[in-house]
Amino acid sequence: MVRVLARRQTYGAGLQALDTMPEQFTPRGMVKAFLRGELPPRPLLLPIIFSLGSRLENVSLRDFHSNPTKIANALRQIRIVLKVDGLACYFDRFLEAEALGCQLEWQAAGTSALASSPFSGIDHLRQKLQSPDEIVKKGRIRIASEVLQRLKVMLKDEPALMVGVTGPLTLATLLLGESVRLDRSQLLDLMEFTAEITAAVSKTFVEAGADVVFLMEDSLPEPADACERWAAVTGPITNVIRFYDALPVLILTNTARFQEVHRDILDRNWNGAYCLGLSRAGSTSWERWQPRGLGLGVALPPDAFSDRCDFETLIGPIRGKLSDLRPILVTSTADIPPAADLKQVVAVLEFLRNVCSSAASSFGEGRP
Repeated sequence: MVRVLARRQTYGAGLQALDTMPEQFTPRGMVKAFLRGELPPRPLLLPIIFSLGSRLENVSLRDFHSNPTKIANALRQIRIVLKVDGLACYFDRFLEAEALGCQLEWQAAGTSALASSPFSGIDHLRQKLQSPDEIVKKGRIRIASEVLQRLKVMLKDEPALMVGVTGPLTLATLLLGESVRLDRSQLLDLMEFTAEITAAVSKTFVEAGADVVFLMEDSLPEPADACERWAAVTGPITNVIRFYDALPVLILTNTARFQEVHRDILDRNWNGAYCLGLSRAGSTSWERWQPRGLGLGVALPPDAFSDRCDFETLIGPIRGKLSDLRPILVTSTADIPPAADLKQVVAVLEFLRNVCSSAASSFGEGRP
């Protein structure tokens, strides 16, 4: 009876009740339940809100990224004010590349970019880093782990703790940069090496307390055999994440060329949830797809949280499909920028809560 009543309440009321409910009704508990094969009573609201914390703490983005105390304090404020289901404990597209030796340049606007790659090719990269396990001791990976450890203690079993890792294909492209040209075979060979790096970083984060690990990929390889290779090398990544009772979530930021072959390969090989990015144009070429054995997520572009946006245009095409799609989470395709208008962020989140609430009534018992 308690479960039935919980599923009938609105999303907003559900958030308020989380503090007095048993662990399985908290966002973190719902993630664990999904890993056991049970659909959550409603979609989880898990936007990537990390860099915005630098404004709350009144420090530069560069200083924020290197200060675990500032990060932890900001995330506690985000939880209280925005009432999201998950906290983005660390998100940086260049985290692994910097730890591997790439130079990070901080620009006047506070944003960062990679300088030219120090690696001349695959052999040079392997010589510089003989063991992927070495990376977890370098750069700001230790800071991200410390943030996770702190929040795991501070927030007990309330919000899901999230972190982002760079997918093997995207990381391979970042490491060599545009100056090194590889044929498809060489790129796939490098992808096998970068997958080991991603697995090592993921293991460190889930050991530190991450409940959700977002694997960020710009896109997937187009030919079917290349995509199958990608699926094979990401298998160990998802396995190590799930071994620690955490949820791997693939986020594809560019789905303009997403093909049926990718859907089929993910159906057969991806052991977690995944999100297809929803464009500002309201592209929903995937909306008729019914996942088999997977958890589907909806990901909005980060600028939807910072610009004035026509949500009916963006969300309208799939609003009526949410009951059929049963998305287990709603997130963003990237970190919401620190310059985002806080009032706009609040408005977007409230809109999304209403959308999630309307979809909650269709969620029932059973495996996803």
